[in-house]
Amino acid sequence: MNFNDPDRARDELERAMRSGSPQAIVRAATANIWPLYCFHHRMLVCAVEALPSALLDRHPALKVVHPMTPVLARGARPFKPLVYQDDARSMSPDELDLLTMVQMIAFRFSGDVAAALIYARRLEERILKVPTESRSRVDGPLWFFHFQIGTTLLTAGDTTRALREFATARQLAPLCGQPGARRVALARTALAHAVRGSRKEALRFLSEAEREPEPQPGAAHADAIRATEAAATALVQVETLPDADVLFDSLEGYDSIEVSWPFALLARVRFSLATQRPHDALETLMLARDAHPTQHGSFAGDVVTSGLIEAYVAMGDLVEARDAARRAGAPGILTRLAEARLHLAEGRYGNAVHGLQLILADTHLGPGARDEARALLAWAEYARDGHLDPLVASRLCRQAADISARRMLATVPRQLVAHVAEVSPPDAAQRFTAVVSDLTHPEMTERPKLTAGELRVLNALPRHETTAEIASTFHVSPNTVKSQLASLYRKLGCASRDEAVRVAARLNLLSAASGPE
Repeated sequence: MNFNDPDRARDELERAMRSGSPQAIVRAATANIWPLYCFHHRMLVCAVEALPSALLDRHPALKVVHPMTPVLARGARPFKPLVYQDDARSMSPDELDLLTMVQMIAFRFSGDVAAALIYARRLEERILKVPTESRSRVDGPLWFFHFQIGTTLLTAGDTTRALREFATARQLAPLCGQPGARRVALARTALAHAVRGSRKEALRFLSEAEREPEPQPGAAHADAIRATEAAATALVQVETLPDADVLFDSLEGYDSIEVSWPFALLARVRFSLATQRPHDALETLMLARDAHPTQHGSFAGDVVTSGLIEAYVAMGDLVEARDAARRAGAPGILTRLAEARLHLAEGRYGNAVHGLQLILADTHLGPGARDEARALLAWAEYARDGHLDPLVASRLCRQAADISARRMLATVPRQLVAHVAEVSPPDAAQRFTAVVSDLTHPEMTERPKLTAGELRVLNALPRHETTAEIASTFHVSPNTVKSQLASLYRKLGCASRDEAVRVAARLNLLSAASGPE
């Protein structure tokens, strides 16, 4: 294979295209795939577009660059290339490297992040254990292997390991002399930092990326650079809650085929939720979910599930929020934070505190998630005790001193914000109020405190038609049941059995008799 002579690669592909033979085009493109991809990308794409689909199916390294492949892989024609052992044995180490990388990208296209991670690990092992001439050259594909491994880890939500791979790619990229290599590695690094909530680091790498040359239209990494930088910028800016037009002007749509689509979706959903527009967030989530294959364990799945939970909680629909949480499978960090918000809305403060403490014990937790978990712990303390420890209030004041805390602060209740301002020293309270004065906060809905007897009667309402049946079941007098029902109606703000059941279901009270707290 030719890895380092772009002029020869161009000449051989041109001759093959003039011959009109699909087989000759396949041979020339396959033998020169790396320099063609890096230096003659548009020419390579044009050649691949002219090939019959049946022939392309036998050459995944070429099919992966066909512009229709990522579009169709989302549903109609999943792209999951497998290779027989006999075929693999006939390949050179360089060819196996490329094939493994292509398989990783292909499964990522199809939404199968779990399988993509398997191929990422295989490629890592090959880099460590199988030496090749191409990987030892500065102009070889080694930086790109690390870049694609990092991208796969990022789509799985593993920002810590992704940053390590992007660091290697970023440091190797300047040596290769390939257009856009360093800029795309810088952009993905910025995106990983933005997801973690490391605002200063994300801005630093975005600034470095912008100092690199602008990618030419049709170049290998042009679309990836544009979409990644826009998503990273949006995730950084949304924390300060700027105007929506400024935030979303260059952001890709919910149905984008770029790998950065779930990160762009996260920025959109966060903005809608922080500006108290949960219906907009829900619509955006539904459209994005239907436009892409998402899988439990992927970052995309984490964004969608957490967004659904938070949107339903903000709308007061705790039943739908709980259903979304039950379907979460193995929840990611975003979903675990959303579940804590659901526990708070349900009045299950002990459950919320326990989940948040587990989150804070994670040594790989990003600063954004750590700040949000601490704010939610403050919410739980205030909701449970009616006041905050002065140290906790002081910590929230310090968080508010950073303008990037505005989005997070907009999602905590008005009562908590007012209490922090009330118990803080005058100077700190003044600074805190200046940051949050123009924000709109949700109201903290207090769940009615029911006695054990009232809870027992409430849970019996859906199963029994009459007061006498309930009294007989619990071996008490009908007058006792009537008295408890009257108290229930007063606390729930309703006047009938059916209405009581509806209100109790919305507040998740029907399971309170048997559930934790």
